[in-house]
Amino acid sequence: MSKVGFIGLGIMGRPMATNLVKAGQDLMVSDLNETLVKELCDMGASSGSYADIARECDLIITILPTGAIVREVLFGENGVASALTAGKVVCDMSSVTPGESQECYRRLKEIGVGFVDAPVSGGEPGAIAGTLAIMCGGDQADFDRLKPVFE
Repeated sequence: MSKVGFIGLGIMGRPMATNLVKAGQDLMVSDLNETLVKELCDMGASSGSYADIARECDLIITILPTGAIVREVLFGENGVASALTAGKVVCDMSSVTPGESQECYRRLKEIGVGFVDAPVSGGEPGAIAGTLAIMCGGDQADFDRLKPVFE
């Protein structure tokens, strides 16, 4: 089982991360809200910086408020990309524009990292119930690596 990094514990991310921990997933989380991070750690997740997540996790999921925040988390100073190594996969589940996702795909591909754009539908109730519809764009091999986590 791959170690998964999960960045963004808001209305959607918190229940999604909770479901992953409950399913036994080895999960490392990060969020600006330390109370939510502690809550997930009390359930069995670990926590770390963006760079820690990039170093320690094979699959990294982001679900953040805007494309600008996604870019900052991935490519900003001490962001995820600062510590990524080839062969890992980043999955963005945020609601962003196609152009923003294409930029992330290109920039990560340059360093040998896969990227899957995977917005979700079903709202907070679907996130809590674990019944979200996930619409993915990216390379098939990267999707295949993420599929067990989606399930």
